[in-house]
Amino acid sequence: MKNLIRINIGLLIAFTLFGCQNWFDIENKNTIEEREFWQNEQEAFMGLMAAYGGLQNHGSMGGNSAAQMPTRSDIGRPSIWNDQYVELSKLLINDNTSIVKLKWADLYTTIFRTNQVLDRVPEIIEITDESRALFLAEAHFIRGICYYWLYSTYNDGSIILHTTVAQGKEEIAKPLSPKEDVLALIISDLTYAQERLPENWEDKYKGRATWGAATAFLGQVYINEHEYLKAQNEFKKIIDREDLYQLTPDISWNFDIEHEFNSESIFEVSFSDTQKPNGGGVIIDGPSGTEGTRRGVFLAPSGANGNRLSMPSYWITMLYQNDEMDPTDARNDGLTHSLRSQYSIVMADDDFDYYQKHPTDVHGTFKNKESSYLRKFQNWWDEYEAIGNKAISGINERVIRLADVYLLYAECLIKNNGGAGTFEAVHYINRIRTRSAVMPLDHNEYNTAEKLMDHIMYVERPLELMFEGHDTRWVDMRRWGVIKEQYDRLAKKKYYMSKKILYELPEDATEGPKGEEVLQEFQDASASYTPDYHNYFPIPIDEVLSNPNL
Repeated sequence: MKNLIRINIGLLIAFTLFGCQNWFDIENKNTIEEREFWQNEQEAFMGLMAAYGGLQNHGSMGGNSAAQMPTRSDIGRPSIWNDQYVELSKLLINDNTSIVKLKWADLYTTIFRTNQVLDRVPEIIEITDESRALFLAEAHFIRGICYYWLYSTYNDGSIILHTTVAQGKEEIAKPLSPKEDVLALIISDLTYAQERLPENWEDKYKGRATWGAATAFLGQVYINEHEYLKAQNEFKKIIDREDLYQLTPDISWNFDIEHEFNSESIFEVSFSDTQKPNGGGVIIDGPSGTEGTRRGVFLAPSGANGNRLSMPSYWITMLYQNDEMDPTDARNDGLTHSLRSQYSIVMADDDFDYYQKHPTDVHGTFKNKESSYLRKFQNWWDEYEAIGNKAISGINERVIRLADVYLLYAECLIKNNGGAGTFEAVHYINRIRTRSAVMPLDHNEYNTAEKLMDHIMYVERPLELMFEGHDTRWVDMRRWGVIKEQYDRLAKKKYYMSKKILYELPEDATEGPKGEEVLQEFQDASASYTPDYHNYFPIPIDEVLSNPNL
């Protein structure tokens, strides 16, 4: 009887499972399969916008990367309480480090999306020839810059190349390509884009790639390969187009939300502070994904309800304090620090408001020997009482702007012409300095290649471009071969703080005035830096474990 019951129960279960199997095979009407997509121009455009959207992700130009990567260089200082930022500043990096894995994953996700466009758009019938050509050029541009960022970040440039959408595991698990092949693809993609992209877009399409963006990136690629003549030629193309690109009258226009896509901007990644339902301020794909950056809240001080995950280093804080103002320029009347300084960082004694949460608490707390915070790329104007009221920021990331090109062009002039190139180089540097009412350089004083290059490396580029672009400062220092030299120099410097203001001490000082604590930075980085290990990130452990060809 027991066996009969068991048999009947088994038959009943089997009948239920097999007879009702179709109950569970219900088609989800909300999904779109690939074979149903890529049918017309609108869907092609949507696919292209998904590729642009990948640039917003935390590992590319979103909050995590933009806030964390500067702490690896001489311009950033981590908060004492965040281990990930502290470890990066000490060069305690391995293949399991969070930012190492995140950046790799997000950039390859974006490359996958560009390859979808490149694979499928040529097959679409319901699309104009003009749109098809533009979409393909834009996809080549996005893929080119993503591979450029991977090339300049990982494994001395030897990474994995995907030029089509993988159709199986064998095509996904590819071996590393030689860095020469990676570089060739980057140049090919950017050249393809340069030859086909428009010089400008109508207002509703601002933010899409242009001829100038592809040209500027090509110049960056060449200069970082020490191809100074090729780089100079590309940068000159940008500089000569004054009908397209000019310095803004005010440097702050490059950091706020009001003056996005201005005359100085060559390429920027777009963000929006519009909160979508259930978005939670997190950049995610899908209808609830909010297209904002959390860089603002990551960098704001606690007095403004921010996380202060990273901040300007002591060295660059002092550099901003010493940014020499032009006494003949009326814009400096009554100011404590230069306009460039005060639009870039906030110090306790500067002249501008900063997240004026309460009239008596303009500048936050400056605790834990914190000497300055970022004003650049922050919503610090009046309508934003505190960053805590906005979980995300809609300020676009200016990836390349004309001032950057001027300084790179000046470097090329010096490298290609030696001392004979300094006069013209000083001219472009002074354009930048004059814009911010900073004392112009004297051509007669900076008439040697060595002296002017030192100024570019250790004054002008860090002051003008701090925390901008994609890991700009680290790539600069590696190109110049000065990482170890700079770490060693800065590790010897000593500072102290009095009434929230930072001061520099002689290197032989053992204490500050009235027994103030001596402050130092970069000792760990100076002691541990090894070019072969630290110049580039390693291939992430996730890729190594999942890819049998590594």
